[in-house]
Amino acid sequence: MLPYIIACIVLTSTVAAQQPAWAQCGGQGHTGDVSCISGCTCVSLNDYYSQCQASSTTLSTVTVTTAHTAPAATSSTVTIAGEFQYLGRVNPATRELSWPGAGLAFNFTGTSASISISAVSGSVSADLSIDGAEPIVIPNVEGTSISTPQGLTLGVHTVVLRKRSEPEYGSVIIGNVTVDGILGAYAVPTRRIEIIGDSISVGYGLDGTNPCTNNASVENNPKTYGALAAKALGAEYSTVAWSGKGLVRNIAIGAPDTSPLMPELYTRYGANDADSSYTFPAATAPNAVVINLGTNDFSYIAYTSSGEPYNAREPINASTFTAGMVSFVQNIQTHYPDAHFFLLNSPMLSDYWPTAADAQKSTQTSAIKAAITQLGGSNIHFVDWPTQGSDVGCDYHPNADTHAAEGTVLAEAIGTALNW
Repeated sequence: MLPYIIACIVLTSTVAAQQPAWAQCGGQGHTGDVSCISGCTCVSLNDYYSQCQASSTTLSTVTVTTAHTAPAATSSTVTIAGEFQYLGRVNPATRELSWPGAGLAFNFTGTSASISISAVSGSVSADLSIDGAEPIVIPNVEGTSISTPQGLTLGVHTVVLRKRSEPEYGSVIIGNVTVDGILGAYAVPTRRIEIIGDSISVGYGLDGTNPCTNNASVENNPKTYGALAAKALGAEYSTVAWSGKGLVRNIAIGAPDTSPLMPELYTRYGANDADSSYTFPAATAPNAVVINLGTNDFSYIAYTSSGEPYNAREPINASTFTAGMVSFVQNIQTHYPDAHFFLLNSPMLSDYWPTAADAQKSTQTSAIKAAITQLGGSNIHFVDWPTQGSDVGCDYHPNADTHAAEGTVLAEAIGTALNW
């Protein structure tokens, strides 16, 4: 039993050359019908996708029984599993939001919606966005559900939930979506960008002002350079990033870090899944792959408990970094042969620290360009991210302004290369 029914019921046997409810009816590149069946309106969700949706005036309080509909959870709500869209890398078998930026989205017609939570491990922060408005920040996800705020008008709404924090702090396993009306499909942009990186790509300390201690609540992946570039280009994005990770060696803090490197973690579906568990589904293959690794590879200074620096290991051999980049890109190319690659240098490296002789910024830049030369082809691009200024987030990580500036640069580079 459903408490509401949309008046634009599909009547394909009597209506010709019109799109049914929730079908695509427009957008750049759309070649199908642009009109909707009676009672539905073609609504633009973005430049690339318009959808036949019902307005609030087409709702009726008639109760209808159908064998194709889930049973009502209460007299005023219906719970439907699976009719939402995962964002980023989310293993549908586990429903675990682990990678930063991972989440889900859906449309619904009604006044309220709720996402049930099956479990939370550690600390997780998230953004909940309603109808594209400024997101509601959830600094610590807890309880059994995340719900839309009260007071939504009766009509069609879009809900987007994205994880702000990284897997190191925790993850959340979601359950079903409950709405007080009709749950509809969410149109994911056909343009796709994948961002691979470390704490910079995570959004580590982005909402803090140094000196401050990083934690899940001040990490903000949806405000990172990659997410902002994707938004500017009308693209969906997926972030595979973990603080402290490197291309050929992880950060050293007092002792060598022997945990998995990013090329190994990259093969995981969810961040906590087994190695080589990701299936690289063709439907979500990215057009652009962004790699921002090297800050932790080049790091070799550690600190004592009193804050005094000391040499924890030898500086990296630049040719080792180049070889690692070539190998990593070539491996990804086996899965995404048509993708363009955008290799970024680090805003946290400079030519003056720890020593001018190291010239780490220039050395890493040269190592990346050497990798591009070895890889060859016209689909590998270098994107310069200048050394950041003195205004920084926690632990000297890029703040929101620095991410925003680079997001503009990256969007221009991707847009030019892919003609977006």
